[in-house]
Amino acid sequence: MDETPRLAVDRMLMRLARWLRLLGADVIADASLTGAELLRIARTDNRILVTRDKRLRTAADVFFVEGNAIRTQLREAVRRFGLDPRVIALTRCSRCNAVLSMVARELVSRRVPPYVFASHDRFAECRGCGRIYWPETHRARMRAMLDSIAF
Repeated sequence: MDETPRLAVDRMLMRLARWLRLLGADVIADASLTGAELLRIARTDNRILVTRDKRLRTAADVFFVEGNAIRTQLREAVRRFGLDPRVIALTRCSRCNAVLSMVARELVSRRVPPYVFASHDRFAECRGCGRIYWPETHRARMRAMLDSIAF
């Protein structure tokens, strides 16, 4: 897939939504919305709805996730949307979906644990919620999870 997938993930798949964001997908997810409400928003915003709601599985703009386990769900989504798990770029916040931007190390000294600040040189900040990411650690954890999945 040449462009970043634009997805709306329902409340049944919030963990999958976070993983898809970490893989670079543009994902909206709101646990307070019903499937019908989210489908309406997805259609207005030209997104594909990702769901486990069997009532929605036949719609053309819906991707129905078969698996129960996060590893299975992630495998299905990576295949369907053409995400390349070997080229993981932390470009979006896993919590709020905003695009991350690199931030000077000095600006995060009081916002991350001292051991993290001492052992990392590169940091990214979410301009939406202010969360700080340090790619080396997060990337290693993500790779371990993705390596455990047979794509």
